[in-house]
Parts: sequence; structure tokens; C-alpha cells
Amino acid sequence: MSASRFFFLLAVAQASAFALFNQAQASDLFVSEKAQDGWIAFANIDLWDASDFMPASKIEGDWNTDFSPRAGRNTSLRRYRAELGAGYKDWRLSLEARQDGMLTASASTLAFVRAYKLGGLPQQPVSYQLDAQMQSWSGFGIRAGRWFEFGSEYQPKVFASVVYYTKPQYRAVQANGAADYIDRQHYSFSASEIDANSRYQYLFRQFEPEATGYSSSLELDWKLNQVWRIQYQLDDAFNRFAWKNLPELQQSLNSAVVQYDSRGYLNYQPLLQGRNSQGGRSISVPATHTARISYARQQWEFAAQVRHFYGENLPEFSVSKDVAYGRVSVDLDTRYKSIGLGWNNDWLSLHLQTDKLNLASAKVLGLGVQLHRQF
Repeated sequence: MSASRFFFLLAVAQASAFALFNQAQASDLFVSEKAQDGWIAFANIDLWDASDFMPASKIEGDWNTDFSPRAGRNTSLRRYRAELGAGYKDWRLSLEARQDGMLTASASTLAFVRAYKLGGLPQQPVSYQLDAQMQSWSGFGIRAGRWFEFGSEYQPKVFASVVYYTKPQYRAVQANGAADYIDRQHYSFSASEIDANSRYQYLFRQFEPEATGYSSSLELDWKLNQVWRIQYQLDDAFNRFAWKNLPELQQSLNSAVVQYDSRGYLNYQPLLQGRNSQGGRSISVPATHTARISYARQQWEFAAQVRHFYGENLPEFSVSKDVAYGRVSVDLDTRYKSIGLGWNNDWLSLHLQTDKLNLASAKVLGLGVQLHRQF
């Protein structure tokens, strides 16, 4: 593999794939279910991917179709979570697995990656400013929590919980640079990359990475009266993750074009410099805020919700109606222009979300399944 292809695909395209391949954002059970008198068993699966510029399934494939980045900053977000547990009266205990991540890249960066992958040459002089960042982490742990009530039915209820993660995984990539094309004989490129990756393997690595982490969350459920209700979630309110011997790759590439191959790809005589190292790192992941207000009357409910996740505001509006076998809902995500369909009854909740019926071309894919049973 040439040094140029190495950098392009690893620092930009591969970072994009990492963030995208991997919340359903709305669910009918917004806050954690409480065991009213005795025991409750529950299981939740919450999966969500959203991208500004192209479907996740095509990142490693054809960039010729379904490529439509926004002007300026493009963001891709991911949230995966699975939980299995039980509760007794005010208390809950569960096993949790989750993976969160985000990718941001400029439209210029994505246009450069696309031009390279398609193998063509620009028809006129063009300059690309390369700027991409990615952060992703995953963990498995035990979460314990408790409900706190403050009086009658129309008083707020608060659920506080804390989770301890063993051996969390982490990756953070930052790539910057510039590329200038004048004509077939004049083309220059320079870029740098920092890639901290707990799964990174390299020769002569001295130590195995070690990590621990914890996080806390709060949930508020406040029924103001018979028709109005306010709900609020604060995920990762206080959190800290610490790594020892975290592998990190730093590299820079400066090159000048000397010729083109038969397919139109550039051949470089690059100066590639890099360094592998291991060190300590302590981070706090961004807190996720979600606020929801709903109005219920007879068989109908109307709700508005906003989620703040990795710097992005994700507004959503929904309407639901009681039917013979449960409740059906429809919601609209205005940030990524997707529609969700949901259904739930006393023990099961299902939610699907997408921006296109053709899932192969969808930039948004979401799935939520929740089971809970009182004993």
C-alpha cells in the first residue's frame, strides 16, 4: 500500500467507517420502569446511527452514489446500548453494554476522499482543507440505581444511577492537512494525524493497556397534572475514564507528485514520519441531555423532545394514540430528517427509525426494543 493511500484511507475514510458502521432516539418508555410493589425484570436494546453525508453501508464501497454532504461541518453520530436487569421496589440492578461515538469532517475533506476513491483528476485547480475528528468509546459494566419520590402522583420522581465499567475501549483520531491541485504536473499534499487507540497493536509494544471507568445518570419524571408531563434524562452526568499504557500513533506526511498511474492515481515520493508511544490518559465523555414535554388527552398524546448529544441538538416531535392492542406512535426527527414508528403495550415496546424506505441508502437507522415484566 502506498503511503498516500495509507493516510487517506486510515486517517479519513477509515475513521469515517469506524464511526458510522457501528440510540433508538425515541422510545415510548422514556424513563426507567419502576417496580410498583414487588419485582420487575427488564431488557432494553437501543441502537441508532445517523450521518450527514452518506449511508453507513457504503463507506467502504461506492462513493459515486448517495453522496450528499452538507456545506461546512458534517457530523455522524452513533449510540448503541443494551441492558439486562431486575428491580425491587425503588431499586434496580443491571448489566450494561454500550458504545458511543461521533465523527466530524468538513465538506472539503469528504470531497477530497471521494475524488481519491473515484480515481479521477480535477478538471480545474482546486484546494482542499483537510479536517476530521473522531471519538468513540465502549464499555461493559454493572449499573445500580434507586428511585426517589417526593409525595403524591403530581410530584416529581427522580431516578439516580451509577455504573462501573471494566476494561473500556477508546479511540480518538484527529487528522488535519491541505491538498492543492493546479494541473497534472503540480500537486502537493501535507497532513498529520494523531490516533489514540486502546486496541492498536504494533511491534515491540511493551505493555498491555489497562482501563477503568465510571459514570452516573439522572432521570426526572414529573406529571404536572392529568394532561401535562415533563421528563428529563442526563446521561454521563459525572464520569471519568482512565487508561494506563494507552497506545498512540503520531504521523505526518509531506509529498510531491511526480507522475500518475494508468488509473489516474497519484504516485508520491513522500516523507513519512511517525512515532508509536504508550502513556496515561484520563477523559470525561460529553454528557447527554434529553428533555421531553408531552400533552395527553383521552386516547392521544403529543410530545416535543430535544436531545443534546456530542454537541448536536436533535429535536423531535411525536404523536401517539391508544389502539385496541396497545399504543402506536409516529415521530419526526428534524435534524437528520428521519421518521420513526413505534408500538407498545404493558410489557413490550418497539421502535423503528429511518430517513428512507430503501435501507441501503438510508443515512439514519434506529432500532429500539424494550421488555419489562412485573412480578
